Amino acid sequence: MMKKKMILLLFGLLLFTVMSSYGQNPETLQDTGLVKKPVFISVLNLRPVTLNKRRILFSLHAEYPEFYKYKDPKSGETIRVPETTVLNEAYYFGHVIYGLTDRINLFTILPVASVHHYSPSGTIIGKGFGDIVLGGIYSLFDSKNIENSLTTSIAIGLPTGKYKNIGSYDYPLGLGAFKFKGDITGLHRFNVLDMMYSVYYEYRTDNSEGLHVGDETGANLTFQKQINTSYGKFGLEGGMYGYWNFKDKKNGTYIPLTDDYAVNLIVGAWYNYLKDLYLRFGVSYTIYQNKSWLTKYKVLIQLDYHFQLNKNK
Repeated sequence: MMKKKMILLLFGLLLFTVMSSYGQNPETLQDTGLVKKPVFISVLNLRPVTLNKRRILFSLHAEYPEFYKYKDPKSGETIRVPETTVLNEAYYFGHVIYGLTDRINLFTILPVASVHHYSPSGTIIGKGFGDIVLGGIYSLFDSKNIENSLTTSIAIGLPTGKYKNIGSYDYPLGLGAFKFKGDITGLHRFNVLDMMYSVYYEYRTDNSEGLHVGDETGANLTFQKQINTSYGKFGLEGGMYGYWNFKDKKNGTYIPLTDDYAVNLIVGAWYNYLKDLYLRFGVSYTIYQNKSWLTKYKVLIQLDYHFQLNKNK
């Protein structure tokens, strides 16, 4: 219960900070150290601005969800996790983006591992690579537009992760299906605050066993504020996001009680070290899921490193 109160309190404090500075003139804030042009990356991996040509971003991302409630696949009801039971997970990803031009970027996402802790039952570790994702991002606005940015991206998920012949202490690493995802991500810069938003849809094919894991759609809205101090550049962000997973199908027939939807609040912070290295931290709280309130929270940790390829002489 204390964790729930702390997460909601952090979100409230961030919202108060944002609202108290909204609408102020940046010329009057020079002594406060606020920076007008932050690096636009969210701990939710929203990236509304493309990299410059020949610039590369390496990113390591970790997610640690812990559940207060879970969905019973037999009844479809959301059940509280007993006090004698621990139900949490961990997921690790690698992310690489390359600036082909100033307006076209190429990227890949590589799921590295996952851990599923179901105490007192035991811990299941998904060892090996999951479904690799390849894609491209295109900037719809010219880089000279300093107030707004809008990008669109297309990604293809390949069925590279193991999903068949899973043992009792093993975990599937992929869906065994192709995934096609499209999104639009935007940015609007206010005087001392930046708003990022995104909508997406992901279509999934049937796998070789005739199972179609339901398509997914969702939307994100976050606000980011950057602070420049003598100790380096810091940033705060907060917002909300939601998703809807449609029902699974087996051989063309819908499987009951397999859809999933949720609304989440997110608070986060980041620190910029040595210009090109960023450490990001966030906490996502699921406030509503499957007709139930306050089901889980998720800790997000991300490390971003940028560098520029040497130009050909």
